Amino acid sequence: MGTYRGLYDLHDAYRSDYLKIANHGFIANNRTAALVGIDGTIDWACLPNFNSNPVFDSILDARNGGYFKTSPVMESNVNQYYEESTNILITEFVNNNQVILRLTDFLPTSSYSTITFPEIHRLIEAPYSDVEVSIDIKSHFNFGSGKTNITRDRNGYIFSCTDDTLGISTNLKLKKGNGNVYSRIKVEKGSHEWIVVLSGVRQIGNVRQYESYTRLEETRNYWSAWAGKINYSGLYYDHVIRSALTLRGLFYDPTGMMVAAPTTSLPEIIGGERNWDYRYTWIRDTAYVVEALSLIGLNDVATKFLYDIMSIVQKDKKVKTIYPVNGDSKLEEKKVNLSGYMDSIPVRIGNEASEQLQIDQYGSIVNAVFRFHEAGGLVTTYLWDFLIEILDTLKDIWKLPDSSIWEFRSEPKHYLYSKLISWSAFNRAIKMGRELGYSAPYRTWHKIREEIKNEIMEKGYNPDVKAFTQYYGSDQMDASVLRMPLTGIISAKDPRFVSTLARVEAELKNPCGMFIRYHSDDGLKGHDNAFLLLSFWYVEDLILSGRIMEAKETFENILDHSNHLMLFSEEINFNDCREMLGNFPQAITHLGVIRAAIKLDEALRGK
Repeated sequence: MGTYRGLYDLHDAYRSDYLKIANHGFIANNRTAALVGIDGTIDWACLPNFNSNPVFDSILDARNGGYFKTSPVMESNVNQYYEESTNILITEFVNNNQVILRLTDFLPTSSYSTITFPEIHRLIEAPYSDVEVSIDIKSHFNFGSGKTNITRDRNGYIFSCTDDTLGISTNLKLKKGNGNVYSRIKVEKGSHEWIVVLSGVRQIGNVRQYESYTRLEETRNYWSAWAGKINYSGLYYDHVIRSALTLRGLFYDPTGMMVAAPTTSLPEIIGGERNWDYRYTWIRDTAYVVEALSLIGLNDVATKFLYDIMSIVQKDKKVKTIYPVNGDSKLEEKKVNLSGYMDSIPVRIGNEASEQLQIDQYGSIVNAVFRFHEAGGLVTTYLWDFLIEILDTLKDIWKLPDSSIWEFRSEPKHYLYSKLISWSAFNRAIKMGRELGYSAPYRTWHKIREEIKNEIMEKGYNPDVKAFTQYYGSDQMDASVLRMPLTGIISAKDPRFVSTLARVEAELKNPCGMFIRYHSDDGLKGHDNAFLLLSFWYVEDLILSGRIMEAKETFENILDHSNHLMLFSEEINFNDCREMLGNFPQAITHLGVIRAAIKLDEALRGK
């Protein structure tokens, strides 16, 4: 059925009143997603779309938020796993080595992007004995800004607040409580019950009408067929497949865009203000997405994503840092009245970084097309003309100070990373265009490429600290320099990079092979934590340096820090190497898993 990684003691699953971020699974249907805790609680779900307001949000407010809880009354341990090659999640409660209660959770998934089922289906089973089960459901509309009414229906209940509704269809006899519906029921041995959560309904049908078994089989077939297209059989296969399935679940099919994560405001530091809304598409991630998908043979998905990005940029007539996945939501950042995960406030929706100048976004688009070309994708004259327009803008702005890859909320500076990706864009465009035989202002591009490289080598390298530093004139280290050899601007064995890497290892790396991004002031309160993508860049640097076995040890150590479902958040506590932090699951981390796994597999096989 799935990957078994052992039983978990629920007494250790919480931190205060909050289920730890790592103790969640993820279900998705290419329009939205939900988090399912190992305790049987769905504590985050936005319906019908990723960027809709949540209907369940207790992960961001344990006292007031909404939830969907199902668990045995009897004390138990738990095992949680996916059905093989799917995003269908199984949660089993175990007592005396016997499964006493099994929950199967899924969001109905169809191969037709125009068909949507804004529903959560939960199957409740007692496989081997009778079991008493506690059920508790509370919806929380518009972050609690309005009063929720609960109306009883012969087939269940409807939660409503102004124009928002959430239906609960089930044959189980639930009771109306104080803002919730609940019950304790006995599920008899060998029997099962369904609960279907329905968004935007005015009436509820009998639970049989939602044909949950049919939806389950359709969803199973969809994910299995998609996973069957993945062309990879190397080392770390299970992690690559799970990362790919997670990434696929983060796509919003009607537009082809992808969210960076399905959540908002899960904190990068407990009690801090580094809480961001990630339910958007970052242009920067485009190159990673296209490359990772192409590396495992999913050229059709990579092609659609790339051309969808091109279409939306051309429509706007400019490159934005962040795009809403369906074009409906506003990017204006505001704070909502939730107490935050572990009281980490503020809770934000929208993202102020959309207004920043981040020059590497332009280069990221060019890098995406280059990787697409390397994988055998068709770069049409339309796509080539689009790149010429991007580079026409980049040739004028690469000299400007900006906010960098880390979206600093302090004064713009001449960050080395932004210059590096600009150099990479012109370098790769020259190579690709000449291979394709396309016309372009190559003489101008060549001149700009050399100008950027010379400037990086002269102003980006600080001889006093023997390292490439965060920005021109700085003595501060920034782990984004780990990407320098990966672009080809410098060899990993060049003495300047060797000494740079040594400084990064000494100042920004912990014993677990994890890196904080920087020590410098970024305009925010609180310290940084380990940003996991950097560890995968580091693995590639070690490979290029010839330190293959060290790369293998580092990579496998990071994989051991995934959760029980092989899922990753954006960050992990830098000091204890244990606690997952930040939005979850995080696309860019899983993109890093795929690329590093493939590069390491090739290195170990001597390719």
